[in-house]
Amino acid sequence: MVTPNRGARREMEAGDLFIEMPRSFRKKMARREWRSDVAAAEFIAGSKSHRREIARFLDGFRPDVIALEQCWLWPALREYVETCSPEARFSIVYSSHNVEQEMLAQEAMIAGAEMDLWSAQRAADIEPDLAAKADLIVAVSEQDATYFRKLNPSVVVAANGIWPREMPIGLDRWASRFAGLRTALFVGSGHPPNARGFLQMTGPDLGFLSASERIVVVGDVADQIRNDPGFPRHGGADKARIELLGVQDGATLSALIELADVVMLPILEGGGTNIKTAEALYNRKPVVATTFALRGYEQFKHWRNVRLADRPDDFRDLLAQALRSEPEELKSADIAQLDTLLWTSTLRRLSEQFAALPRRQRQATANPANGRGRFLRGLLRRLGLIGKS
Repeated sequence: MVTPNRGARREMEAGDLFIEMPRSFRKKMARREWRSDVAAAEFIAGSKSHRREIARFLDGFRPDVIALEQCWLWPALREYVETCSPEARFSIVYSSHNVEQEMLAQEAMIAGAEMDLWSAQRAADIEPDLAAKADLIVAVSEQDATYFRKLNPSVVVAANGIWPREMPIGLDRWASRFAGLRTALFVGSGHPPNARGFLQMTGPDLGFLSASERIVVVGDVADQIRNDPGFPRHGGADKARIELLGVQDGATLSALIELADVVMLPILEGGGTNIKTAEALYNRKPVVATTFALRGYEQFKHWRNVRLADRPDDFRDLLAQALRSEPEELKSADIAQLDTLLWTSTLRRLSEQFAALPRRQRQATANPANGRGRFLRGLLRRLGLIGKS
């Protein structure tokens, strides 16, 4: 891990490599308003000692597969590929969350910020090269896979999935707070498209909701909505119909999902897929969403209790309808389909696909079969599909 966040060390497992950006670079990063992931690429590119540290780590670990979850450390890995021992034998996988360069370019056009344009250009320099040279690309949607297949025919789709939610806590307290109200839940990070989508699809005011209806907002997106210049325009009318709860722990979020009458997904832009969509569907809640929010989950577009709208007026009408009606009862076949949203389903073929990859030249081991067995067990453990022994 390469990060400006010292506290991230707590997330590391034994044997992981941790590289913290020094204070001088963090100041430079803040001054230039760099994203932390883009900054990681710049930091490693300018630090020969840390590139050597990564190379020593890989030499000692002797990986079967090197998987990059994002493209930013590819320049350092490409240098290793070009200079490593001829005995090294591994495959390279780009496990893409989205088409990074397209997402950043889209954000740059909306924000109009020079630094965002710079980030998009860095992605355009790095990502296509990685995609062309990878032995396998794992995309989260068919839309992303279509793009990557123009660069590399070895592409598979493994959709983003979820785990069943935590046991709820505080149900009685939240039930008392929302007693007599119908609630629509919106959960989002501080990623700017979340707030923009919400404000566009529910604006210009919340007068379409009755006095007994509320929108409940959870996550960092709540602060962005609260601080948006357009939000307080209608003062009391808006504030009486929205609860901006901010970040909550997993068990509290479970309670809010349990009590919600509707989950709303006003997503209009971004990359990859939206895990909140999978969570809303799996938790058997009526969903009001844009068609964009269901990218990667198109099989649920015509599913019972899913309402789709791409125009703000239509979205508001459907949200009001959903709050004022009861959901259709799910059939056993519907419930079985929901299980396809779990990580255990979306990733079930990935370990075999990794194991079947060609390896770059490396000296033969004494017992290849045992080596492959260790690789598969380790991979499954990392994916959370088996427990630690």
